[in-house]
Amino acid sequence: MHQGRLSYGLIVAAGLAAAAFWGGVHAVKAQDQKYSYTPQGKRDPFVPLVSPAGYLINLEEEEENTVQLEGIMFDPKGDSMVIINGELLKVGESVAGAVVSKIEPNKVVVIKDNQRMELELRREGY
Repeated sequence: MHQGRLSYGLIVAAGLAAAAFWGGVHAVKAQDQKYSYTPQGKRDPFVPLVSPAGYLINLEEEEENTVQLEGIMFDPKGDSMVIINGELLKVGESVAGAVVSKIEPNKVVVIKDNQRMELELRREGY
């Protein structure tokens, strides 16, 4: 019975020695490997996706010449205004090379590069 304990002890010791050896070899190999991260085309993981108020943040980069309709304040008497690219405009005013030509309750007509464009409000969730 004493001999059985000795054999078991030798097997455990040999197993621990082998594990330490192979673990050490693995650790050296992991240290030798170089990791390269290319962030181009990926979002910054440290920029939050949600504002402190709980709203989703738009991280898409917009082109400088993009014309995006964000709001219409229609007045049948003619004092209508629109929000395009974050700017409040009336008929005849311009932003990003686009001149506001006409404001209707559901759409805005702008002239950009001598071309007529109709901008409609995008409904949230659709």
